[in-house]
Amino acid sequence: MKPHNGKIGRLPVAIREQLNQRLFDGETGVTLLPWLNELPAVQALLAASFAGEPVSDQNLSNWRTGGYVQWQKQQERRAALRAVSEEDDDLDPGSMQRQTLLNQRLSRVLTADFAVAVRELLDGLSDPAERCARIQEFLKTLRSQRREDFLTERLKIEMERRARERLAEQEQDDTVRENAPWVRRLQHGEIDELFATLDFSAQAKGMCEAEYFLRTMTPEIDPDSPGTD
Repeated sequence: MKPHNGKIGRLPVAIREQLNQRLFDGETGVTLLPWLNELPAVQALLAASFAGEPVSDQNLSNWRTGGYVQWQKQQERRAALRAVSEEDDDLDPGSMQRQTLLNQRLSRVLTADFAVAVRELLDGLSDPAERCARIQEFLKTLRSQRREDFLTERLKIEMERRARERLAEQEQDDTVRENAPWVRRLQHGEIDELFATLDFSAQAKGMCEAEYFLRTMTPEIDPDSPGTD
């Protein structure tokens, strides 16, 4: 923020911050001017540098279109940077994924800020040749930024690919661990011994009992009884 030499611009930072915040909240000169002119620090500055003349409505109006506007832009930048750094608090601060996301969001913030600055600068230029030269410079800067964005996106894609590969490797390792006991038994010939020692006597006993049950429950048919052939 460039320095200001007016009455308000030369006030202590803390007072200017309070004034800007009250302007942001919608307060008008009706209450702001009496408050300012009654502050001891303001009175001391006015007596020393402005022959004791109080802060006027014109001084406040000039500040609204100058220092206050710069303060608003600074607040917007700070808010954007806070948002960039706080949106991924659940990620490891040192992880590549977090760094990539931060770079992407920061790039968007800087691009938006760059566009505003370019518009303000071009609005102040009336010479077509100078405007064209400045636009060419801006385009070079924008191409450089787009190249950085492209490299960041490629890095993100590569990270996602490696993550998928690690997941597939982990699943394969889990499968190998689950099947390891059976593999070892096959290697040592234990499967043949297992089947060789299987006892089928329980199944045979059950079949005999079932056959006996069917015989006792089914009536015998007399071949000489009526109705038989």
